[in-house]
Amino acid sequence: MHLQRNQPMAHLAVQASLYFWWMAFLRCSKDYWWCCQQKGRCQDPRLVKVWEDFGDVFEYDCFVHWWQKKGARLFDSPQLEMEFIKFLSSGVEILVNADLVTQRPHMVCLAIPVFLESAQAQNALLQAWEAARVRGMHYARDAKYQLFQLDLKGRRTIVTAYRAWALNTCVDYSDLSQDFHRWGSFEMGRHLHLSPRNQIRDKDSIDTRRRKQNLIRTVFCQNKKTAQDLIANVEIGRFPCKAAVQPLARWTAAQQKAMDHAISDGRWQSKQWIQQEHVFMLTKERAAQYTGFDFQAVQILDNFGALETSFLTPKRQRNKPH
Repeated sequence: MHLQRNQPMAHLAVQASLYFWWMAFLRCSKDYWWCCQQKGRCQDPRLVKVWEDFGDVFEYDCFVHWWQKKGARLFDSPQLEMEFIKFLSSGVEILVNADLVTQRPHMVCLAIPVFLESAQAQNALLQAWEAARVRGMHYARDAKYQLFQLDLKGRRTIVTAYRAWALNTCVDYSDLSQDFHRWGSFEMGRHLHLSPRNQIRDKDSIDTRRRKQNLIRTVFCQNKKTAQDLIANVEIGRFPCKAAVQPLARWTAAQQKAMDHAISDGRWQSKQWIQQEHVFMLTKERAAQYTGFDFQAVQILDNFGALETSFLTPKRQRNKPH
């Protein structure tokens, strides 16, 4: 193992995983947002259970802060979604239960080389502490919330579905002066490159153009539907899952009226929604690396599409024929 190239960049590992998109879609749930506003007062016990475990995900400054508080505990298990690297670049080793004669719950156990200088040791301790808080303690038990099995083809739709849903939301909240205010399904699908094979070319006939436009519209609508299915499932604790969700009553008449009023007041989403999601999901420092805070909705959605997605890498590599 090349230690310099395998530093446990814990927050980057989480952001490259399906857990990142679990949170991204949960924050797209209007009903979960309202359940948080109502402090868990909801008639749907499935939603209440998720709220009890995940808490108010809208009160945190960034995704990593929420993860340090709750994520590692909820998702900690032998699942191999995120690679666990025991050896830090400094040579310090993070010990797990299997390395210990006596188990030490709620403690981070390290093996520190004796040759380290004091300053190196201090930096190594901080690095190990941050890695353990984000990644979890590696208890030999199943996670409270398990990732659903989804084939590679299905996993490839997760990011595109989020971007389609988010772009549609941005267009809905855009000002008349913004260029994409009049975008429809075709323009949004074309911008997101959802159907590269149907890219319109100058030499295309009118009939060919119309056929391609209709196909791009269809693909965009399919991605929006996928996003809606993922949101409906994640708000009851299932991800990435697209199964039909049995509808249950959630709000009293008074709660529904208050919810409608809150939405009309812009408390649920606003013109700055995607900017807020960008900062929350990536943290201010990392978001600044992408756009320098000169936020434009389409740029931000491109940034989401450019994130590392380790969950799209096949677990088993096929041997190439000689």
